[in-house]
Amino acid sequence: MKRHPLTFSIILTLIAGMVLCAVPVQGISAQTSFFMQSEQPLYSARTSDYRSGYAAQYSAVLRTLAGGAKPEFGSVGGEWKVLALARSGFYPTQSGCFSEYYAKIEKLVAANGSPKLHPQKSTENSRLIIALSSIGRDARSVAGFDLTAPLGDFNYVKKQGLNGVIFALIALDCNKDYGMSDIKSQCVDLLLSRECDGGGWTLGLGAAEADITAMAITALAPYRKAAAAIERGVEKLSALQNANGSFSSGGVETSESCSQVLVALSTVGINAHKDSRFIKSGNSALDALCAFYVGGGFAHMANGGANSMATEQAAYALCAYDRFLSGRSSLYNMNDVSPVSPAEPTDKPTPKPTGKPTAAPTDAAPSDAASSDAAYSTAPATDTAATDAAYTDAPATDAVPTDTSAASTSPNRPSFEPDATAEIETTDAVSPRESASAQGSDRTKSGSRVFDVVIAAAAVCLIGTAAYFVIKKRNRRQ
Repeated sequence: MKRHPLTFSIILTLIAGMVLCAVPVQGISAQTSFFMQSEQPLYSARTSDYRSGYAAQYSAVLRTLAGGAKPEFGSVGGEWKVLALARSGFYPTQSGCFSEYYAKIEKLVAANGSPKLHPQKSTENSRLIIALSSIGRDARSVAGFDLTAPLGDFNYVKKQGLNGVIFALIALDCNKDYGMSDIKSQCVDLLLSRECDGGGWTLGLGAAEADITAMAITALAPYRKAAAAIERGVEKLSALQNANGSFSSGGVETSESCSQVLVALSTVGINAHKDSRFIKSGNSALDALCAFYVGGGFAHMANGGANSMATEQAAYALCAYDRFLSGRSSLYNMNDVSPVSPAEPTDKPTPKPTGKPTAAPTDAAPSDAASSDAAYSTAPATDTAATDAAYTDAPATDAVPTDTSAASTSPNRPSFEPDATAEIETTDAVSPRESASAQGSDRTKSGSRVFDVVIAAAAVCLIGTAAYFVIKKRNRRQ
């Protein structure tokens, strides 16, 4: 009879051991898995309710941009790439990638010998001002030249029609220190005077177009006097949305038009994935953009291959949406960017990208109130980087059209420049760096499971040993 308690205790010990084996594997592994995910690049640790796969595609497209050629001055492969990588937080502003880019810009501006980068296209200056501001560089002091100065000539700005006006407003408003309130006021007034009947904007004299309307909305977002026009523009965008949730340019569904709409809606505090005005047949504006995703990039048109311009625009559009969700300052509000000293060396090696957001996103829908006197918003949240200066957040499309006549095509269409239509070589296969990272992750997970089992086994041994001595002592007494 004395052996029954011992047998019973051994059985209890075994049961306890089995429980302990299960608990650590689930509990400790869960903890380990959480930390592993939080250290992986970009947004793999996030959870979301988006059936569009926005987080995964956002992560992939940023890796594509970072893995491509180093940025150079230009409407493709240059400033918009820098903007996406900087505002997403993929690279810190002090990174070698951006330092090398800035060194190239200094040489280019010095060789030009003038702050005016093109005699006809003010958007050359505007685009560069936006990119430099996103990496903490002062556009007023580049190789001894003030790149904002040419935008002080409104006649020069108007040479490119609405496109020039929109991006001059964006560039001057992205940093409160750039000033030029008179020029910005003229830009706002001209945009308001060019509103189409029934709302919206167009480059020519015809009906409102989705991409130009979106860009105008984003540019006007900080200005209270533009609130009514913005609201009409938003309603026009809803009316222009196709049955599948997408948007068209020149009668053709394009990802670039979807990108501009996503930036605009994010700027004025509208959730492009949840607002009923932008959900058609169950597809949101966000879903529509993500439908153009292909092998690490984005196509210009449906069923096409990855396209450089489309990929860059989609990258910063998803960045704009991501910043909106997480309550950070909007895409073009650079007032949250810490300035980088011009005396900093520009030959630093490019460090491994941090790939971590500056703030964890939430599913809230904060607006981006960019200025204290006139930020248009449909949501009550305010911009944490708000200042007393007007701030503009126009979507970054290709700001360099080759023709500004009424017959010219939209600046979102890659046909403008030969290199804009170059296909990005992408496949479903991961890069060597990604493959090594994935293998390392698998090894870490495997190691954590082995560690869990060892801990559980040790716990079983300790409990069994303790039970043995307790029972042995009790048997002696009996």
